[in-house]
Order: sequence, then structure tokens, then C-alpha cells
Amino acid sequence: MKRLSVILLCFVVFLCLVPACGALTYEGTLDTTPSQVGALKPGDEISVSGTIRLPPSGDQTFATKDTLEFYTQLDNAKWSVSIVLGGIENPARQFGGKRVSIGGWELAYPLDNYEEGVKVKFSITEGVVPPSFTSGDIILLRVLEVDSSSNQVGAGVFKNGTVINTAALQTQLDSVKAKLVSLKNDIDAKDALGVDIAAAQAKYQAASTALDTATTKIISSPSEVNNLLATATNNIDDANTALDQAWAQKSIDDAKGMLASVDGLITEFTVNNSLKTTDSRLVAIINKRDLAAQSISNANDLFTTGTYPSARGKAVDGLNLANQAWNLSLDLKTELGQGFSLGLPNLGAFLPVIIVVLIVAVIAGVIIYRKRTQWDELG
Repeated sequence: MKRLSVILLCFVVFLCLVPACGALTYEGTLDTTPSQVGALKPGDEISVSGTIRLPPSGDQTFATKDTLEFYTQLDNAKWSVSIVLGGIENPARQFGGKRVSIGGWELAYPLDNYEEGVKVKFSITEGVVPPSFTSGDIILLRVLEVDSSSNQVGAGVFKNGTVINTAALQTQLDSVKAKLVSLKNDIDAKDALGVDIAAAQAKYQAASTALDTATTKIISSPSEVNNLLATATNNIDDANTALDQAWAQKSIDDAKGMLASVDGLITEFTVNNSLKTTDSRLVAIINKRDLAAQSISNANDLFTTGTYPSARGKAVDGLNLANQAWNLSLDLKTELGQGFSLGLPNLGAFLPVIIVVLIVAVIAGVIIYRKRTQWDELG
């Protein structure tokens, strides 16, 4: 039992000897001018200010061997840094450049005398977003505690902004608008072919609305433009997919319609004309018909998997084969004496009757003519 107590005592002493590894925190808020830093442009002037509370180390307000490091990516930054100890702010010190360091020996005081610890009040003024920084996140402020090997100790304090290149945004906007124009032309072309454009038209309208909003936001609120462009692009892609789907569906329906017409003629040949399916003239038609049916089946399978362009290609193949079978059927219909005659009756069956009628008409005419001649002679 005594041995266990000694072990526990040693463990407690060891914990006391290990320096606490706290984190830097800021009091209140980190203020920036302008307050919104999510849509900065190269050349914008930024100010940042706030107060940082330092973490204690052992029995001191800060680790003597560590360093408090301030950093910014802004050009021409002017720093004002003052130490607040026991509620009293010491005279501020002025610095210039992107980096400011304060040695731990300036921040380390007996913790017993300053229970509230040490605070550092700072401000950055006249900082400018570098001209070369055209887009992406930019570090407006980074405060770290680093050890003698420049390794970060604990958590730091950060304030980032986002730089947006409005010229690049305008280029992207123009590019998406060009895609929208191309989509509109494609929709109009498919509409003329009888394709169902309803779904594609709805997506087109959603994309158009997003681009109209992006056009008005590119100056007033450029941070919103990227999301609007993404919305427009997604809707354009969806519209193209919907158009491919509708076009493939129409192609399949057209091929099925022609195949049904061919099947109707094949039935007529085998029923009305009593042709055998082994008749060489009918075999050629049936072979084309079966090839067409296979292509249409393949088109249906591809359509089900969402491979719409390939589905349409197979449907077109099926339609072409069905058309070939149809033309062969018309040739056979003509050969069998059943060719189309624009709706006129077949006069061949009435030829004997017509001849008899003509003979009777001629005889009647002769008789009438002779009677009139006799009447003339009699005065």
C-alpha cells in the first residue's frame, strides 16, 4: 500500500512538471474592414484588429522559450501591438511587413501575480491584397505560439478572406452563357423533329434564371456567382441528358411504328395471299424484319441503362432495316398485282362489260342516225 502511494505521488509530481499546452484564443471578435471579406479583389485595402489571450505555461503567463508570431499575406501591412497585463495596456509598438514576432521572455510573468494571464492587443492597417493574388483564400491574420524549433504549440488564431477575380468570373459566365445558347438551338432543332422537349425546356429555364442572377451579382456580390454558375451548368447538363433521352425515345417509337407496319404486310401476305413463310420473296422481308426487331431490342436495353446516344443509334439502325423490309413488301405487293393505284378502282375486271356497252351505244347511234336521214329525205 505504501509503495502504491509513492507511485501515485510521483505521478502527480510528474504531471505538475509537464508544462500545460494551451491554445491561443481571441476575446470578443476579430474585426475587419470591410466587414465582409468573402469577395475581395486584388488591390483591396484591409484592416484587422482584435485581442488575443495567451495560454499560461506552468507557473508563468507564457512559455519563456516560445514565441508569439503574427503573420499576414497582405502587402504593406502596418502593425500595432501592445501587451495588456493586469488590465493595463502597455504602450503600443509599431511594426511593418508580413510577420511580427514577440519573444516569450516579454510575455512571461509569474502567474500568481497575474491570474488573468496576459493579453495582446493588435491591429493591422493599410494592408493590401497583392495584385498577384487573383483568387482563392488569403490569410488576413494568423497568430501562433511556436517553440524554439519553429513548431506550432497548441491551437492558433486565424482570420481568412477569399479573393475573387471578377474578370475570370466574367469569362466563366460568358462560357456558360454560350453553352446555354447552344442548348437552346439544340432544343429548337429537336422540337422541329417532333421530340418531346418539355423536360429539357424546364432545365433550360432554370439555367437561364441562374445566369441572369449571376450577371447582376458579378459586381454587387461576386462571392455568390460561383454557386450560380454551378447551378446553371448542372441544369444545362441535365437538359442535354433529358434531350438525349427524349430523342432516343422518339427514335425507338418511330422504329417500332415502322416495324408494326411491316408486320401488318407480312400478315397480309401470309393470310390473304396464302404465301408460305418459306417463299423466297417473303424470306428476304422477314429477315430484314427480324434484324430490325433485334436492333430495336438492343436500343431498348441501352435506353434502360441510360445510354441514350447509343440507344438512339441502335433505334436508327432498326428504323433503316424496317424501312428496307417495308420497301421489299411494297415491291412484293406490286408483283402480286396489289400495287397502290391512288384509290382508283381496278378497271380490268369491268373490261368485258365496257366493251358490250360500247357496242350497244354504237348500234343505237347508227339506228338513230339512219332514222334522222330518212326524215330529212321525206321532207
